[in-house]
Amino acid sequence: MTRVGRAGTRPEKFRILIIGRANAGKTTILRAVCGAEGEPDVYDQSGKKVRGLKLVPPIHIFLQRGEHNIEYSLMFPTSPGFIFHDSRGFESGAVDELELVREFIQKKASLGSMKNQLHAIWYVHKFAVS
Repeated sequence: MTRVGRAGTRPEKFRILIIGRANAGKTTILRAVCGAEGEPDVYDQSGKKVRGLKLVPPIHIFLQRGEHNIEYSLMFPTSPGFIFHDSRGFESGAVDELELVREFIQKKASLGSMKNQLHAIWYVHKFAVS
């Protein structure tokens, strides 16, 4: 932990939940922000590596609707200071997915350690590459 004035400490890694519609470009924008060309490493809740660039097909296949876990952490080797959580795409009427995200946010907010809490929620409306 790095000390930040008298207010407390800040975590060494910044944890972000990225949400938005399916095919809005969530993974694409993460790659752009992190300066990454490859796929992120994926870790389960215990910190065990689940998927990686050399272990599976591209992450966009892994992150398709219904095939991933919001609890899993995504980390790009080029940006070790960021941990991402990706929700499945929000579709019209996707009440179950909205409830899953709400529960995840509440759970993270109730954690005592800043290390495990969410530090930002990033909503991607649509990302266009030009």
